[in-house]
Amino acid sequence: MEGVQLKRKVTLRRKEKPAEFTFTGLLKVKLLWQSSTDLDLCIFFKKKDGEVGGVFSSAFRQKKSDLGSLTEFPYMLHKGDEAEPEAGGESVEQINIANLNEIDTAYICILNYGKAIEGEEVNFAHDSSRIEIMSDNGDYFEVVIDAEQQGHVYHVCSIKNHEGENSVMNEGVVMDLGTAFDKIPGFSLICE
Repeated sequence: MEGVQLKRKVTLRRKEKPAEFTFTGLLKVKLLWQSSTDLDLCIFFKKKDGEVGGVFSSAFRQKKSDLGSLTEFPYMLHKGDEAEPEAGGESVEQINIANLNEIDTAYICILNYGKAIEGEEVNFAHDSSRIEIMSDNGDYFEVVIDAEQQGHVYHVCSIKNHEGENSVMNEGVVMDLGTAFDKIPGFSLICE
């Protein structure tokens, strides 16, 4: 079998150093969870020139363009909000990234927007969820969603672009919508 060389899976824990990786081709960012909760995977970003943006479900603003594009900026594509698990399986949302050349930092977040709108409490640790980041070079990172704090937004991890060398850092920060609006560049796009 030619091509892909599997590397060991790296599980990022809270206090670890950033995990370095390079990729060419496609980077897949997946949110997987095992509850009936409707979670949303979003990537917000700050460009090297300071501009901010995001790639997220088109259901937030009813704009198909919010899903992004792999062939033009932001070179990220949300695969859609169709999280219907198979019997006994996991729900999955995925965002593919073709390149991060213009991005300084990408903020990978999950959101329980339904409960946020209804004002219900959220504990992400109850959803048995994780983020998987897989490069076409065989890099595989997993970040377990295990924070017990209450909040509707979970800033899971960040990808920092250092002139083509990328690093993934576990953030593990749970916050409410207002804090996310203030702290995460681009989050304001999904807020009224």
